[in-house]
Amino acid sequence: MDQKAFDEAVNDTMDLLDMNYSEALKDTISQFQQLGMDMGGIKIDIEKATDPLPSALFKLKTYYETAIWEESIKEEIVSNLSIVENECKTHEGRHLSKLSGAYNIVCGYLDRLAELDVDQKAQLIKTFDSLLGGGQVVYGKALDIMVELLKNTKDEKVLLAQLSWFKTISELEDEREELRIIGIGDIMKNILQSNSSNEAVIIATCQLIRAQLREDNCSGDFSNAGERSRLFGCELMLPLLQLLKDDKIIELEEVTSEIFFTLATIIVRFEFCRKFNECGGLLRLKLAMDRHCTMRLNCQAFKLLKSLAGDDIVKDDIRKVGFCPLILSALQRHINNKQLCIDAMKLLTALTLRSPQNSAELTQLGIAELIVQAMKVHSNDDKHQKHACTAVRNIVSRNRELASEFLAHNIESIIEKIISQYKNCEFEAKSALRDLGLDVSFVEQWTGTGQNLSS
Repeated sequence: MDQKAFDEAVNDTMDLLDMNYSEALKDTISQFQQLGMDMGGIKIDIEKATDPLPSALFKLKTYYETAIWEESIKEEIVSNLSIVENECKTHEGRHLSKLSGAYNIVCGYLDRLAELDVDQKAQLIKTFDSLLGGGQVVYGKALDIMVELLKNTKDEKVLLAQLSWFKTISELEDEREELRIIGIGDIMKNILQSNSSNEAVIIATCQLIRAQLREDNCSGDFSNAGERSRLFGCELMLPLLQLLKDDKIIELEEVTSEIFFTLATIIVRFEFCRKFNECGGLLRLKLAMDRHCTMRLNCQAFKLLKSLAGDDIVKDDIRKVGFCPLILSALQRHINNKQLCIDAMKLLTALTLRSPQNSAELTQLGIAELIVQAMKVHSNDDKHQKHACTAVRNIVSRNRELASEFLAHNIESIIEKIISQYKNCEFEAKSALRDLGLDVSFVEQWTGTGQNLSS
């Protein structure tokens, strides 16, 4: 979209429809959006606009140029920053903020950050955060200032605002990679160690860690999520484990759940599984599951156990420590929750892979009946049914005598129904039938005519 053509359209709308600038602006933007026009390079005149967002931005631009900020001016700055933040909660507001040059105006205030008190700094960062997303890249001086502030911030309000800001910019692969190079892992390690009793900071730091480990690739040619996972495992696993050794933290269900989820995300290598076990992590995990019966904590505990079960030695220790009864208890208690059941099926699949001992103990405790019950409860969810079939297959594949436990609960008819209902579950369902010792006909996926083959 050409700036001159846009301005002419706004002026024509004002003349023809007798509108003021703000009304004409909204109408013109709406019409061009409906036409699918790209207005990325368009700028609006915030001095003429009377709507809250452009008016607040114009005032902020004016205040920034004031040499000395009296307290009354600072109050006005905070008030207008708050208006910008609130207006940007809507899609329309975020779009208008881009046309208004909001990013450059708010970002400029970072140069005078030292003149603001703690509450004012927190509001500035929250407003800056609200302007990000949708492909907005932060680089250069602004990023340098925010990184240095993150390293040195002691106040909780400012720190929480910053952690949210860094989580937002981590939506982009390029930003995640830049932060890895800067050393964000080491910074987060220091934050965890310095705020080991601060519930809100621990949760926000865990969320930032997971945001850094996203595997999607939004803007770059490749993803370094695997390398970041390795580095974060080396840098952050022990600080997170240290938090779990604090009985006060274990008592906090939300914090413990966040730590479990984060550990499950960074434990991607065999040596991490074993290090977790050697440091007493399994015992602390078991203690938390004993203390808390909530769906949230058990879901995250299942995710962590699944990651740990990636190592065969740790997989056996999970059974020996006594997790099998806890897994069944949680599954039975929350069997109506689809997500927990899916996480449970994934965990059972990992625990019983190449482990007849785990399969035998779980079956002895009654896992067959629970899996069949879960398959009935969530019969309308193909994702759950696929994982459930895989779990059944792993349990009986090396212990064919365990098949009778499943057959006694009429699992054959359930799996046959899955095959007829969900084509994307056919392979897993038929594999389960085969390992249960039942007749099954597989469709050959790849066939050839045998022509033009040479010996």
